Amino acid sequence: MDGEVNNYDIVVVTWHDAHAVTETWTSLRDFDTDPCVVRSVGYLIPNVKDDHVVLAQSIIDANDDYDSVLAIPIGMVHRVTICK
Repeated sequence: MDGEVNNYDIVVVTWHDAHAVTETWTSLRDFDTDPCVVRSVGYLIPNVKDDHVVLAQSIIDANDDYDSVLAIPIGMVHRVTICK
């Protein structure tokens, strides 16, 4: 495989997502307080959006096209693991 894709690291980002803690009116003592931990895998695209980790699921080098791009706020990121 040649081309620009080789310039991107493939990473696993472990991050805490924003989520609803209740489904309806709920007493404070019954709130779900567990974090919503997400693991996302993709090509790490640097220098795209300040204070975010940006991943793309797929890249077409010939067109410089990116698909399924996810921007995760840095404050929500727990860990970034490089796979490649």
